[in-house]
Amino acid sequence: MRRLLALAAVCCPLAAAAAPVRLAGLLDGAEISRDGAGIAHIRADNEHDLFFLQGWVHAEDRLFQMDVQRRQAAGTLAELLGPGALGSDVQLRTIGLQRAAVRSLPLLSTRARAALQAYAQGVNASAVAHPLPPEYGALKLTRFAPWTALDSAVIGKLLTFGLSFDLDDIQRTVALATYQQTGKALGFDGTALFFEDVFRSAPFDPASTIPDALMVTPPLPRGRRDVDGSGLHPRAPDLGKKLLDSIRGDRFLRWMIEPKDRAGSNQWAIAGRFTDTGAPMLASDPHLSLGAPSVFYPVHLRAGDFDVIGNSFPGSPLVIVGHNRHVAWGATVNPLDVTDVYQETVVPDAASPSGLSTVFQRQREPVMPIPESYSVNVGGTLVAVTPGKEPFGKGVPAATLIVPRRNNGPIVQLDATTGVALSVQYTGFSGTRELDTFLAFDLARDVFDIQRAMPTFDVGSQNFICADTRGNIGYFTSSEVPIREDLQAGQVNGLPPFFIRNGSGGNEWLPVQHPQPAQAIPYEILPLDEMPHLVNPPSGFLINANNDPVGLTLGNEPLSFARPAGKVPADGKRPIYYLNPGYDFGMRAGRITARVRERLARGPMTFREMQSIQADVKLLDAQVFVPFIVSAFRNAGRSGAPAALAALAASPNLAQAVQRLATWDFSTPTGIPEGFDASDLNGARASPSAEQVASSVAATIYAVWRGQAVRSIVDAHTPPLAGAPPDQQAMTALRNLLDRFASRHGVGASGIDFFSIPGVTASAEDRRDLLLLQALRSALDRLSGPPFAAAFARSTDLGDYRWGKLHRIVFEHVLGGPFSIPPALGRFGDPLPDLAGIPTDGGIGTVDVAAHAVRAQSADEFMFGHGPSNRLVVSLAHHAERAESAWPGGVSARPDSKFYVNLLPLWLTNDTVRLLFRRDELEDEDLATTRFVPAD
Repeated sequence: MRRLLALAAVCCPLAAAAAPVRLAGLLDGAEISRDGAGIAHIRADNEHDLFFLQGWVHAEDRLFQMDVQRRQAAGTLAELLGPGALGSDVQLRTIGLQRAAVRSLPLLSTRARAALQAYAQGVNASAVAHPLPPEYGALKLTRFAPWTALDSAVIGKLLTFGLSFDLDDIQRTVALATYQQTGKALGFDGTALFFEDVFRSAPFDPASTIPDALMVTPPLPRGRRDVDGSGLHPRAPDLGKKLLDSIRGDRFLRWMIEPKDRAGSNQWAIAGRFTDTGAPMLASDPHLSLGAPSVFYPVHLRAGDFDVIGNSFPGSPLVIVGHNRHVAWGATVNPLDVTDVYQETVVPDAASPSGLSTVFQRQREPVMPIPESYSVNVGGTLVAVTPGKEPFGKGVPAATLIVPRRNNGPIVQLDATTGVALSVQYTGFSGTRELDTFLAFDLARDVFDIQRAMPTFDVGSQNFICADTRGNIGYFTSSEVPIREDLQAGQVNGLPPFFIRNGSGGNEWLPVQHPQPAQAIPYEILPLDEMPHLVNPPSGFLINANNDPVGLTLGNEPLSFARPAGKVPADGKRPIYYLNPGYDFGMRAGRITARVRERLARGPMTFREMQSIQADVKLLDAQVFVPFIVSAFRNAGRSGAPAALAALAASPNLAQAVQRLATWDFSTPTGIPEGFDASDLNGARASPSAEQVASSVAATIYAVWRGQAVRSIVDAHTPPLAGAPPDQQAMTALRNLLDRFASRHGVGASGIDFFSIPGVTASAEDRRDLLLLQALRSALDRLSGPPFAAAFARSTDLGDYRWGKLHRIVFEHVLGGPFSIPPALGRFGDPLPDLAGIPTDGGIGTVDVAAHAVRAQSADEFMFGHGPSNRLVVSLAHHAERAESAWPGGVSARPDSKFYVNLLPLWLTNDTVRLLFRRDELEDEDLATTRFVPAD
């Protein structure tokens, strides 16, 4: 499936003999060689020069991206982009990533701080030596503020924030309160509707990292725990909804609360005894925002103990995901619950610096103010913002209000009339040391060195899978997970920690009394030996795609397990083992696990098969739901079927649609010559085969059916004031209803009949089939009507409904317009004349992830903007390492560079470049080399 791009020479091999570039700040001679893909191979005699030159190349290729990221994190983005970014500045200044970065710098090792300083020097030297990128001209700016080590630290905080912070507590609380209130009025169980019918913790697919690797059955839940929301003031959910609405309306912030825009990833490793080479193999593809430029910057670092290649983040030194001579590693998000939202009681207090205090256990505790000042870029001029006053200051606070008890977390909403406020407590507000973890990774010699690096990965909530040249494979989870006092006592006080909690006392994070090795945050945390981990499992594989690593949620009761360590208290209440309320719905993990098992049952794993799995675009949910559609149509055609059902069976185009679905292989090719598919070669598009066209049509019909089915079965029976359930929960709810239909007949644990139809008195089975086929009827009507006219011109010919006309991507630049891809300033045009974006294969829950909104029902709603920020496959044969990789864009963000979008076509067709790592590989290539020497 993957093909290797031959790296062409970009200049003559004698380039290294050209006059060296003299740089102030270098300690010794060093060089940067660019291969045919544009990847920089940096060689230096010492670490200072290595990271100096990493800063140099980052700034040369990605300076504006780096500037945007540091300013977004620090809450000064409006000083660059103008008044439209001021709302983002206020929110992120309130959150306080800059404050947390200031706390983090002194905690880093001397070696890590030295790397940051050298990196900053290199950035600044490069910024002086090269013209500013064109975005500055578009913003009428002529200066770049010098880079500092703090800038890199705050970017690190922004990255870990995006991987671990969440405000889902608020959405859950709003939904639960609405369900309970509506249920009380209408006679159903609103609590059961939330926990058992709609917001299920159990995933769509039960793939679980450690049980699957150990080939054992996951643990069963041990009973359900009651919840009590009586301690919450009625204003708390309202304040939460107000906050979410403000974030949702800000284009720079909405990623914080929209699950489809959050980070995910795939990774897996295969033990050498199960590969064709006898060496372990690892696959990794982190899923982050797909913008312009791409998130990662590929780089090769070599100096002293360093010889490592892979992905770096522009704005920070080191390699984050990749391989060295001994070890390869990948990472996926583990959504550990390290954020709590609290309801606070706020009262006037003249003795408090802010004039306000919170009330905790009937005692006042001062709220601390942090004065803030904001400015905006207006036509190249920096204009100060006056809080509360036009033209820019309306709604802008003069100070951030801090609750010290909440790990110095902020008040994010305050109702002065009632004294009700919401505060946020997050482990990332502490000083943390993730950079030291990646420093250790880059120097690791085996998977156990990776494991030994876990204590400094304080926040960011990651799963790491790794493999080494000694034949080991390992899986480790790391983040400092706080222990809540009520759960430690074996009970839930009020609502569980994944809702808004009452901040008056009883469910606090326990102050640290038993510090763990190298612990950073000032609270009790789960010891690393209680965090999921496994080395060299008997199955020979380790797989994680943001799914449940230990199976705690499979029984839909995430609070039903006891901590694995500790004595049983006298009252018999064991401390509750809590990681989080739920994971990804498991479709990618399920599909990867199935593919790995199928391959190993046939024979050893190969490098190409690893890449083929990474490129898989089959819909696991279609394998589940399509048989129900086919069965419903068959039942509709039986003698004696209700008239409404029989009428659907008599519809010719509906019958054709069912036939197409029944013979579909569940793949999602674009089906158009303008589309990019994994079956294409090296970025060159080919005309689709008849089989691909048929699959493409079926994928379109199914995707629109899915949204209509969710709307008519799940959404139609849940209180609308709570908002539609999140996409993954809605799909899982639909599967649960269908899987349990034989025993429950469509009636949920809440007592709601999800297959009821007003005015229809048919049997439960007939009503189920009627809703499934009506969703298909609705899908076909929409496809031939105005909602899809831009793509299908109101055609009633099902053969015209090609998936690539809907499933498209625009790689958005922060300035939009010509800087986005397409059009990439004319370097990459729109393939379809009347539709924006690039057509690609894939869909919801595919391994090659490209998820759109589940409820999409018009031509532009199937577009996506989140997916693999890099694909990497590594074989760990000793002294014969092999790695191939791809990125969604080019190394450079400068439009005049030959490396601007050069790698994007390869990424679009799931092809790769060879990562040149070993000395013999580099010596065999013609590289464009620049030599650097100290200026004095």
